[in-house]
Amino acid sequence: MPFRPPPGRAAPDPRLDPYRERAGALFDQGEQIGVVYLRIDTFWRQTGGHLWWRRWSEPSEQVQGYIEFNGGGFDDFYQDAGTMVAEIGDWGHGRFPYRGEALQVRWLDDEESRQVRVSTFGLDDLQA
Repeated sequence: MPFRPPPGRAAPDPRLDPYRERAGALFDQGEQIGVVYLRIDTFWRQTGGHLWWRRWSEPSEQVQGYIEFNGGGFDDFYQDAGTMVAEIGDWGHGRFPYRGEALQVRWLDDEESRQVRVSTFGLDDLQA
């Protein structure tokens, strides 16, 4: 019963492949209102134990989202990828549900996503 989760990665969900380390421009009624950056990573839940005697769940994927709005607002979210079936379908159709609103998203290419990751959110490369 290790103190930290065991090493390793969750089995990748192929539905998430287009959105790994991906940025998108967010729009509301045709006007760009901000950018979103998605990061998919492995996480574990502590299922029991305490102090240094801990039990961990099997690894699974988690979506980490970072949103910066024009005008300086910021939000982030973490959600178990297995619970996001509807959202993933919306993303593929250019929709981005956010706090009860239906925003539009235009996904950026690899280079634009890297620029957003570094210059907008200051995030390191996940593989680093």
